Amino acid sequence: MTVTILREGSFKEMDVRVTPLLASILKPPVRTLTYCSTQKGKRKTVKAVIYRFLRLHSGLWLRRKAGYKKKLWKKTAARKRRLREFVFCNKTQSKLLDKMTTSFWKRRNWYVDDPYQKYHDRTNLKV
Repeated sequence: MTVTILREGSFKEMDVRVTPLLASILKPPVRTLTYCSTQKGKRKTVKAVIYRFLRLHSGLWLRRKAGYKKKLWKKTAARKRRLREFVFCNKTQSKLLDKMTTSFWKRRNWYVDDPYQKYHDRTNLKV
């Protein structure tokens, strides 16, 4: 690696192998949210949110724990059981997910034999 420091952090040369790594590290994360669609000019829902999360009517969002489908052959039965659990998103994540979905996904749905029915209405909850 060839780096020459001239004075106080300025670099003269930088190796070609290091330069592409810096661009990938400094790249900010992206939410692919469409603010204005081409057909009707309305906001669009990010489909990855709908596939990965479940919104309760109280405004809370449910998700699975990370890695619940990965490398199950090396995990113990207790760890697999813990990974299958659902967890709530925190307030910041819930607000972000609400911004990434339209009002269609925030309306109340009534399903027959809904397993989440007792979780939809929460008392004394500020989100």
